[in-house]
Amino acid sequence: MARLSQRLSYLLEAGIPLLDSLQLTLHHFARPERKQLLRVLERLEAGAPLSLALERMRVPPLFLSLVAAGEQHGQYALSFTFAARYYHRRAAWKHQVYQILSYPLLLLALSVVCFWFLLHVILPHISSMYDTMNLSLPPLTRWFMNVFLLVPSYYTPIVGMFVTVLCTVFVFHKKRRLVPLLLKLPVVRHWIMLQYSHYFAVQTGLLLEAGISILEVCRLFQTKAPWFFLRETACAIEERLRQGHTLSNALRRHSCFTAELIRYIELGEEGGRIGECLLFYSEQLETHSKQRIERMMRWLEPLILLGVGGVVFIVVMSFFLPVLQMMNEVK
Repeated sequence: MARLSQRLSYLLEAGIPLLDSLQLTLHHFARPERKQLLRVLERLEAGAPLSLALERMRVPPLFLSLVAAGEQHGQYALSFTFAARYYHRRAAWKHQVYQILSYPLLLLALSVVCFWFLLHVILPHISSMYDTMNLSLPPLTRWFMNVFLLVPSYYTPIVGMFVTVLCTVFVFHKKRRLVPLLLKLPVVRHWIMLQYSHYFAVQTGLLLEAGISILEVCRLFQTKAPWFFLRETACAIEERLRQGHTLSNALRRHSCFTAELIRYIELGEEGGRIGECLLFYSEQLETHSKQRIERMMRWLEPLILLGVGGVVFIVVMSFFLPVLQMMNEVK
């Protein structure tokens, strides 16, 4: 997304038409991506808008919405420039997260493999040897094996509960009641608010800066927003705006937006620069979310290593205690 947006923004800003820009961009991508772009090019030549042509590529909803915003104000270059900056930062941040977690996760995977090998190969042999010698296993090893024998009996209820949860989520999604339910959960509610607020700030800020009225922005949200709940919210906001309310007052009635977003809109309304305030808030929100997730990653890495240490401790104690006891019995 970052490379595609960056190349298209450069070419469009240089005055090259959209079809020619896509043809020039094709050669910079691998064969699978090139095939998808060729299908997009064919749909464009058939007269389809770019946002509709890109839907076949399975691109992120935010990218599609940015392209749709570019269609509304006729400035694809501005939307692609913003998308290039956003996805470039996102890719760099993901690479950093992968670097932090790759080594602990590799250790955890290797520990789980060793754990499985101990359970299915080593301990059964040790148990049979103890039975042959009429010896009793150490308490820790005996307890560990008993727990291991009980686990398979719980597979069925665990799988049943998992399927029940999936069916419940599907039913709530079909009835379009999932988001109001999730907004009642403290932690999930916070992340939904951040996601919706960022999307609203980016889209509305770009459209307002391009000269699109706020009522037209609401109508665009009703057709192009990736979440049905946000589409319904846009309908309610448009109705409040038509009644003479300000945008900040219209948003205050909905629990899916952060208080900081409403405050920035109030500041923009006072100075007549809502678009700039929203774009600035979107930048601040990205930075804030990145810092919070990085803080979580710093805690997650030692927790994974602690889990690895626990698995290694159980493996060592369960394996070496029976061996040491058998050596003492043989002496």
